[in-house]
Amino acid sequence: MHGVDRAVRRYEQVVDGCPPGPSKVALEAFLPRVDLVARAATATGRAAQAETPSADMRIPNGPEGRARDTHRRLTRTATACAQAAEAAAMIRVEVDPGAPTPVDPARVAAVERAVRKAEELAGLVPPPA
Repeated sequence: MHGVDRAVRRYEQVVDGCPPGPSKVALEAFLPRVDLVARAATATGRAAQAETPSADMRIPNGPEGRARDTHRRLTRTATACAQAAEAAAMIRVEVDPGAPTPVDPARVAAVERAVRKAEELAGLVPPPA
């Protein structure tokens, strides 16, 4: 849970630091989706903690090993959110604050891929067929 929250905050920091213009608009479009991922991950983590409580760093097996699977999925969700923040940072560094800078569609596609992966792992959208 905390890893996802950290990665989402990092994405928000990147967007906040982007000067006004098309790049910021493109990055802001992903904010509601990234927020939903964070909320879903938090709910999943709370449900897992309620089902198989743990007071230390060990992950209990839980029924049918579900707790470990949930932990892996949350970790992968955090990684996907961090990748979205990294891709957003690549857009941000290309912005020239003194001149309008066109948004590189390939860079936006990288953010989309990472956000989509996070959504899949958080259970918000089905994986591709």
